[in-house]
Amino acid sequence: MIKFLKKLIFFPFRKVSRNARKTNWSTERNRKRVGKSLFFLAIALFTVFIFRFVWLITVNHVGGTNLTTMAKSNYQSTETVHAKRGTIYDRTGAAIAVDSSTYTIYAVIDKTQVDSNGNPLYIDKKDFTKVEDFLNSKLGIDRDLIKKQLNSKLKQVQFGPKGSDISLEKMKEIQKAAENEKIVGLGFTANISRSYPFKNFASQFIGIARPKDENGTQALKGDMGLEKAFNNVLSGENGKETYQKDIYGRPIPGTTKVIEPVKNGQDVYTTLDAQLQRNLEGYMDKAATDTGAQQLSGTLVDAHTGEILATSQRPTYTATTINDAEKQKYFTWNSLLSQSAFEPGSTFKTFLMAGALDSGKVNLNETYQRKLQVYDTTINDWDVTENKSYTLPETVTYAQGFALSSNIGMSKIEMNMGDALWGSYLNKFKFGLKVRAGLDGENPGALPSSNAVSQIQSSFGQGVAVTPLQLIRGWTAIAGNGTMLEPHIVSKVVDPNTKTSLTSKAEVVGHPVSNDAASGVRDLMLTVNTDPVYGTSYSTSGDSEQNLAAGPLFMVNGEPAAVKTGTAQIASTTGGYMTGSQDYLYSAVVMYPAKNPDFIFYMNVKIPTESWTLKYIARVANPLLTSAEAMKNDLSVSADTDTKAGKVTIENYKGKDSGDTADSLRRTVLSPVIIGTGAKVTAQSIAEGEKVSANSRILLLTNDKDQVMPDMYDWSKKEVEQLANWFGIKVTYEGSGNKVLTQSIETSTNVKKGQTLTVKMGN
Repeated sequence: MIKFLKKLIFFPFRKVSRNARKTNWSTERNRKRVGKSLFFLAIALFTVFIFRFVWLITVNHVGGTNLTTMAKSNYQSTETVHAKRGTIYDRTGAAIAVDSSTYTIYAVIDKTQVDSNGNPLYIDKKDFTKVEDFLNSKLGIDRDLIKKQLNSKLKQVQFGPKGSDISLEKMKEIQKAAENEKIVGLGFTANISRSYPFKNFASQFIGIARPKDENGTQALKGDMGLEKAFNNVLSGENGKETYQKDIYGRPIPGTTKVIEPVKNGQDVYTTLDAQLQRNLEGYMDKAATDTGAQQLSGTLVDAHTGEILATSQRPTYTATTINDAEKQKYFTWNSLLSQSAFEPGSTFKTFLMAGALDSGKVNLNETYQRKLQVYDTTINDWDVTENKSYTLPETVTYAQGFALSSNIGMSKIEMNMGDALWGSYLNKFKFGLKVRAGLDGENPGALPSSNAVSQIQSSFGQGVAVTPLQLIRGWTAIAGNGTMLEPHIVSKVVDPNTKTSLTSKAEVVGHPVSNDAASGVRDLMLTVNTDPVYGTSYSTSGDSEQNLAAGPLFMVNGEPAAVKTGTAQIASTTGGYMTGSQDYLYSAVVMYPAKNPDFIFYMNVKIPTESWTLKYIARVANPLLTSAEAMKNDLSVSADTDTKAGKVTIENYKGKDSGDTADSLRRTVLSPVIIGTGAKVTAQSIAEGEKVSANSRILLLTNDKDQVMPDMYDWSKKEVEQLANWFGIKVTYEGSGNKVLTQSIETSTNVKKGQTLTVKMGN
């Protein structure tokens, strides 16, 4: 192109010059000739420029550069608008986990950095020692690291982990101190972060969220606990905005346009109560110190709703100590509430006795001899001595045996019931099945193996694996006159984008035993605490620390609570059970008031180093239950969020994992019921696209090879009809009302097509 232009420009002049010499034209004629040449030259150049201009307009590219994009970048900018992660609250609206910023300190050592007056904005070499002293005293940064960084050849340096994750308050403190000491060249960069104001507060249960890179930008993502399980609920969707800018790159007011609206994350209100949780944390700290135990776990539940009011474990961590958490011996990232299963020991006898009373397989006044050989296994009670005699009477009634926590008594009852009947009650109480409260990584536990010894030993809590959450689900039936509730961890989910909320209600999931059976178990649990001869929680010495005289160890407002204690052997990693004198899981379940419980408290202590006494659990349970009872009326009032009731849009779940689907639905405050044990959903009771209210029950049929009857207690007639249609069975109804009270086909039994199901309805 350049060569062509040169020829185009100079050729006419050379030609004119040659012609002038040859023809000897006059000056005027030469001028006309030159003018004509210049005219044609201008026409040619104009044509070239027009062609190039049309080319650029049409193609819109030069090389690999898009001219439109480049032009827009000069006067227009597109920015990502980051969504706010939802806040986690307690039930009253006290913030547990909130978005915040942390800061990283840096030092400028580039000598070209000066202000408009020439004053340095960098750290001069003569001030290095001063800065070293300053950073060491304020942040505890190693002096050698500071010295190394300041003497590097970089223009700007940072100072490792201790120079990061600085809180807003600490950052302001350092800024002011640096100003007072006339230190220049120190600055801070902001980082997105998650703040946990209560510090030690159900840490493994709540979990933690950390910044993660996603599509080139940082976003908070749940790592553990509730933060991880509800990550899709808490996380929002980023938006995009454009704005025009002036020649200095500053936004021009009034030019901002939303391309994609930002959708902030939803707020999750847990069922925890901040005051009760803080109380529990304090009591657990003392119990951990007093017992020296490897692990402790404690949970308080509202017996009328199934809501988890407080839960904690030891060892634990806070957001500031999380990096050193694993240095604690016996530390686990698992939530002991739902992610770790264990053999529960004698607290499990509550379920055996409930089933026996419900089925009429025990006479509480009948006596038995405390001797039992099952095949090659001898079963003993805890008070047996080395010479095989007992410290308490050898002949007792079954009622006394329960208060005594007699393994032999419960074994004899199980043998009278038979493995099949006992197994049916384990199924009715839903052991071996996840609670699916919406938590992540829940452990399903395990039912006893089919051999006779394991079945019998499961009657006193050995050879069966459970989580505290599963125990709590079962105990709601004991506390609630046979009606079993699903434990809840979330009281409300609020969408700030639509100003709507989904509020949870008590959820009935079965009726494993009768009112009389549940009431009878509570009466027996009261004797555990009040019987001066056989009661395992009746103290002959009292407890001076709680100012308790000899008598019931678990006392609330001067009244004895209903209690069942437990001592379970712990499985050894090499096979069999551990054999040390303290190698046990000690536990207690406490219900108060005994006659009509408002609260259930469960605590276990694994392998204490101090000589064991139930007083360690009583010192947590008694004051916590006293506080809960005093707050009873306030606990029924939820946080006011000024929102209207929201709806949930049902999706198509066919072909999806049944368990994951149930967990996902639970997080939207619905009530999923999995029919069968299949891995995949084959049908659903609510159609795709339908909008339903919170707490709506949705049945999920799975690809189970057998059709197994669920517990339909509290179901509607429409839900019964749906199940009958799926199973191909006939239904006859007795009574009137809107809810199922009884069913003729037992829970967990196989159903055949054409079978008739009789259902009694009521309110």
